Amino acid sequence: MFKLIPQPVKIFTDKSVTGFVLTDNTTVSAFDFSDDLIVFVKKVLHKEIKASNGDCLISLIIDDNFRYDEGYSLKCENNKVNIVSKTENGLFYGIQTLKQMLLQSGGNIPYTEIFDFPRFAYRGYMLDCGRYFYSVNDIKRIIELIALHKINILHWHLTEDQGWRIEIKKYPLLTEKGSVRSHTNFNRKSHGGFYTQEEIKEVVEYCHKHKIKVIPEFDVPGHNVAAIACYPYLSCFERSLEVATHWGVKRDILCAGKESTYGFVYDVLDEIMELFPDKIIHIGGDEAFKERWKICPHCRKAIKENNLHDENDLQMFFMSKVNDYLASKGYSSVMWGNDTEGGTDNLSSKIAWTVYKPHCSDEMIKKELERGRKLINSKNKTFYLDFPYGWTSLSDVCNSDGALTEKDEDTYGVEACMWTEYVPDMKKLEFMTFPRLGAIAENAWSPKNSSNFMDKIKDYCKLLDAYEVRYAPLNKANPSFIYKHFSSIWFKRRVFHWERIHIHFDNKKVKKLSENYDK
Repeated sequence: MFKLIPQPVKIFTDKSVTGFVLTDNTTVSAFDFSDDLIVFVKKVLHKEIKASNGDCLISLIIDDNFRYDEGYSLKCENNKVNIVSKTENGLFYGIQTLKQMLLQSGGNIPYTEIFDFPRFAYRGYMLDCGRYFYSVNDIKRIIELIALHKINILHWHLTEDQGWRIEIKKYPLLTEKGSVRSHTNFNRKSHGGFYTQEEIKEVVEYCHKHKIKVIPEFDVPGHNVAAIACYPYLSCFERSLEVATHWGVKRDILCAGKESTYGFVYDVLDEIMELFPDKIIHIGGDEAFKERWKICPHCRKAIKENNLHDENDLQMFFMSKVNDYLASKGYSSVMWGNDTEGGTDNLSSKIAWTVYKPHCSDEMIKKELERGRKLINSKNKTFYLDFPYGWTSLSDVCNSDGALTEKDEDTYGVEACMWTEYVPDMKKLEFMTFPRLGAIAENAWSPKNSSNFMDKIKDYCKLLDAYEVRYAPLNKANPSFIYKHFSSIWFKRRVFHWERIHIHFDNKKVKKLSENYDK
């Protein structure tokens, strides 16, 4: 009867047996997240239910003997609902399922038993606020919507070439200057914004109420033009730069040969750790083009002194030093798992990888698993939500799998990524995220091949309607061949920009600068 997203492990319904009828007299056990159900019921079913510390018709029960930390059982019988779990997280996920059942039944649920637990421990949504700044209210809206899908990680991308978004009190220029770019991809207007440390705490608290951990990303050594524009000594040649304006991978990155660079990184991490208590930090590591390092005397010296092979080896050394610093403070780290041209012998196996390149080979994955590395599946052909539907349709996501190998246990988790080079506001973000996130949620939570997402799409869209989500209609989410073709051309044209040509001239300028530097 019920068409639930994500699909539970087991569900049994019997219409001939008394289940549960929602009324204004219904009470729910009082937890800090009980209002999540109360508000939903009032808005969608127009009933005024209340939280209570006594006996309730909707009972949320902690049972230490329940097997799965995030799992739950749900039973509707004799006009009562019992949700049982080992943890509050499991109870919260049971409420997300109950909301869908109430919506689909109009509040009159037949006898139902559900037993459910997640396929993967890590179920993430990455939000890039570096390119475009999203307000605290926007982020709270996103948190509510991803929590509905049993997503348990918000990976918050806070530093970029195009904007530094987190207040660091020891380095005030990062937000005074580094949070604003003179213009954007779309127009000649300036764009900026940053989160104060108090606002960061507010978002983290809101996430925790929705049983979501927050992993901030401080991307090093690449994607740091905004920081270098504020503090030029962080780069190899201390050039005067402006905060980047357009999309594209920049060549000016943090210098890996100066102790002052590591001092800056550690100082920033110290303040980040004070704000994010979930003990995990994403340290980036992606798209660190090394033209500067190849001609930088500081980097060449670091390679020699540390018996490294080349600049790729230097990056592995750099990332491991950052990881070791975090580990000394009781934190673990994650990085984008792609810059491995020189191998990973000098990269700590304690660093988890977000695997995002579609061509990441089975051999590489096997090798890193043998090292003991945790792997998160974010392969961009499936899990990048900024890609147009003409590149990654809803059907493409439905037909993919969350696991990186044939064994589920080899995959730590799944993460959907919302990069915002071409997603400047919430309207566009919701259109690009939904309904694809529903299919990704099933990839992350439900047993493999346990249901057909498209068979449930109408009920899923009703759930999105209840939350007033501005999702892509099905004719856009699963476009025709012609639409796919033209949307692909349109997107490729937007990606191209003249700055790519500028890079070649800039590289020659820096090379000449390095020659004078050596003199």
